[in-house]
Amino acid sequence: MVGIIGSMDIEIEKLLENMKDIKESMHGPFKFFCGKILNKNVALVKCFEGKVNSAICTQLLIENFNVDLIINVGVAGGLSKKLEIGGIAISSSTVEFDNDTTALGYELGYTFGINKVNIECNEKEVNRLYDISKKLVNTQKGVIVSSDKFVVDDDTKNMLKEKFNAIATDMETASINHVCYLNNIKFIAIRGISDSGNNVEFREFINIAVDNINKVIMEYLK
Repeated sequence: MVGIIGSMDIEIEKLLENMKDIKESMHGPFKFFCGKILNKNVALVKCFEGKVNSAICTQLLIENFNVDLIINVGVAGGLSKKLEIGGIAISSSTVEFDNDTTALGYELGYTFGINKVNIECNEKEVNRLYDISKKLVNTQKGVIVSSDKFVVDDDTKNMLKEKFNAIATDMETASINHVCYLNNIKFIAIRGISDSGNNVEFREFINIAVDNINKVIMEYLK
């Protein structure tokens, strides 16, 4: 079974429209939808925004459904000059850049328990998703960074590009990957670029980004 997590209604509603034989269940505060999309068994859920929400939701997904792959779908702020609005960022690895124990001598983003900064995603599935996506829309694979912050200031954006070579930033991808890594579950993320760290762009272009995500995911699920 494939688990798909988005943080907002708009990020999962079109996938839900394409789901058949739906069974709903509540686990904690999260409503899970189980059914078939293109004859694939899928568990779909909205986790709400933020690292803690998404981490708890991911653990509940793993514990209550027999998933062997989790896909995070959603929008993100673009950090790469190669990705215009509506482009697709696919995670090769993730960093929780608000993990800051540099005062103790650790690198920025160092994650205790995993004991590294960059957490890799499943290479095989990353490459398959990338090969599909690049035929449909402008796509780049690389590091996606996350924190509980909507990044808008140039200093932070420049730091993320220089320190982590990040191509996109959001509030969930890295925390979901963190949980998947600890549970030995395959993980990939597809993020549509809705803005360049600008809340006006975000509201204006979110629909374009979501449409492109769904176009790619439907092809991937075939």
